[in-house]
Amino acid sequence: MKTNKVERIFLSGGLIGMLFTNPRKALDELMIEANADGWSAVQILKHSNTNLLITIIQILVLLLTLGLWTWGAGYLVLLEKDD
Repeated sequence: MKTNKVERIFLSGGLIGMLFTNPRKALDELMIEANADGWSAVQILKHSNTNLLITIIQILVLLLTLGLWTWGAGYLVLLEKDD
């Protein structure tokens, strides 16, 4: 029997996110931690936000920080483990 779980990787947006966020490093760190716990990745999907309210709030945060930071979408990683 297999057990599944979904992990979400959050990435930063705005100017700070463009300069300092490394998506590959974030995925590598998650995979190292998951593999150490016996999980293996089945699928990795780029997470896109389809919620209009959240998109509006992200834009407001970006405006309030003068374009420096907002949260980005990130990735969804499907993991499985044998029981």
